Amino acid sequence: MTETIRVAIADDHPIVLSGLRKTLESAGFDVLGAETGPSGLLALLENSSCDVVITDYSMPDDGKVDGWCFIATVSSDFPKIPVLVYSEFEDPFLLGTLAQRGIPGIVSKREEMHEVLRAVRILAKGGRYLSPIAHEAVERFGGLPEMRRFTSLTRRQMEIAGLMLCGMTVAETARLLHRRINTVSSQRHEACRRLGFSSESDIYRFAFGHGLSLERSSRDVGSELYEALAPDDLCGWRDTASSRAA
Repeated sequence: MTETIRVAIADDHPIVLSGLRKTLESAGFDVLGAETGPSGLLALLENSSCDVVITDYSMPDDGKVDGWCFIATVSSDFPKIPVLVYSEFEDPFLLGTLAQRGIPGIVSKREEMHEVLRAVRILAKGGRYLSPIAHEAVERFGGLPEMRRFTSLTRRQMEIAGLMLCGMTVAETARLLHRRINTVSSQRHEACRRLGFSSESDIYRFAFGHGLSLERSSRDVGSELYEALAPDDLCGWRDTASSRAA
């Protein structure tokens, strides 16, 4: 007899939680809990035996850890529980970085619910899964030779460059990182120089030309880019995607 897959979900939109719970339960999964933020999910995992976590990437209203810091906390504190990121973000930088960091599953909220069900089943068996939209975004990230130039940046410069690409001003970045405006301005200039751009307008043109998101809602991405690896590290995902399509 096949054991029921136990799932914990987190999203700051109640309607998304409701839809996920209904879909998962109808498919025979055991939903341990549906939380509206990182704190609730972490508490749930402390007291439950879970097989797969489904979580949004950004849940800022919680007031606790968010974005990559939250996902990294789950992966660190509960290393045996695979994480499926279920997010509206389709930015190549974000999804490419998540894939490089070993997140086993990514599904876009624009896709049909059967993608979530398929991902959960694969992750529960120890596999990895990128939905079609997520796979396309990751391929765009890994397939751009220009992305390799970002690996020349230091951790701090990558952080600054990422926030710049997300549309944050010098003053906003300084407030977020608790640094002096002059310091941030100098770091932005140095990041542009090392990336091979003569001005900030050049890096913006590069971003638009390669379809990189500059929405303020994606500003989490900036502070997470500094650990991005070389595009070659995505080969494992390509192999997984190929077997999925076969």
